[in-house]
Amino acid sequence: MTIPLERSLAVLWAGGLLVELSSDRRIPLEIRRTAVQIARHFPTVEDVAAASHLSLFGKDGGMFEHPNDCSDWKSGCPGPPLTRSTRLSWPDEDRATDT
Repeated sequence: MTIPLERSLAVLWAGGLLVELSSDRRIPLEIRRTAVQIARHFPTVEDVAAASHLSLFGKDGGMFEHPNDCSDWKSGCPGPPLTRSTRLSWPDEDRATDT
């Protein structure tokens, strides 16, 4: 069973991965566009923080650990954190052909 800390790290790191994938021109255009599309609906750092206050099944202990309590989670994150202020631009053909 996944504990709240592990769940938080997975969601935070996946958000960072989406940000990284969306801007890496070595990645095929279709995959970068998919990353942007998913990131628009993916939980942000702020969403994880808010969800950490919710109890799981009405019991003590939340589904997520607050990001501030996930010791240095940014160091393991594969890209910049996905936050509410993250603005990912839609990858276009011109960017796909840049070298």
